Amino acid sequence: LSLFHAPASAAICPNFLNIIKTLFLDTLSSYEAAIEFFVPDPDMKDAMVQLKSLVNTLPANTTENILK
Repeated sequence: LSLFHAPASAAICPNFLNIIKTLFLDTLSSYEAAIEFFVPDPDMKDAMVQLKSLVNTLPANTTENILK
């Protein structure tokens, strides 16, 4: 995803960080809205929704440790 932001930049794309935040902390609809910034094709959207569904099954302490 970060490849579409600024290929010459070594900095992390703020929109990518927002997607990571929404992946772990927000609702599916918020996550879907965040990924639209990168204009994913239908297959990518499906894969990202599946990923969000799996992340939602993680125990809270696992999510907290990932975000540290």
